[in-house]
Amino acid sequence: MTSLFMRMIVRSGNPAHRTVDRVRELDDTVRRARRRTIVIATVGFVIGALAGVLLTTGDPPSTRILASLGMGLSICGLGGAFSLLPTTFRLGREMQTPGRTFNQRERRTILRAVYSGRPIEPRDSDLALPARESARVASTTLPVTLAQTLLLFAGIGGPQLLNLLRDDAWSAGFSRIFVAAIIVACVGFSISFRRNIRGARRYLAASSER
Repeated sequence: MTSLFMRMIVRSGNPAHRTVDRVRELDDTVRRARRRTIVIATVGFVIGALAGVLLTTGDPPSTRILASLGMGLSICGLGGAFSLLPTTFRLGREMQTPGRTFNQRERRTILRAVYSGRPIEPRDSDLALPARESARVASTTLPVTLAQTLLLFAGIGGPQLLNLLRDDAWSAGFSRIFVAAIIVACVGFSISFRRNIRGARRYLAASSER
């Protein structure tokens, strides 16, 4: 296994340069995706909010506010989430690259170490080298995946806001439960992703200390 991994490194050139170039390319990709998504999400929210106001002309202020907010979140969230799809597909492949030559148990060991922030010892072992690369990629990839997830939840939950004030008890009750579930899911995903992001960054910092 060691010889196979070393042959892969030698064939691809200087590993340090290759890793730096790869990380720099990923950073550029994420930066472009962030700028694009901010524009799309902002424009989508404005368009959706204006549409909500126009479609509820003559309705009570509370209805118009919820309609504006709901449609704004819907277009903003779905537009932003879909704009990140090409980037997350690519980043997903990058996440699999460091551990591609290892079996499932070894890949799980790498991910557990990365997300816990505890470097694998010894640091020049077969698993330690790809684990550090996985930490580099994860620290770049996971924030994008979290942003896409939250945008998607906003896009799904937005249309339900207008139903919160309906006279129909069943429709209003369903929407309230649905929106509450969306909020809980957003909080849960945020906590989980942020914990993994912090772990990956701690791993990088700890593995750099000699």
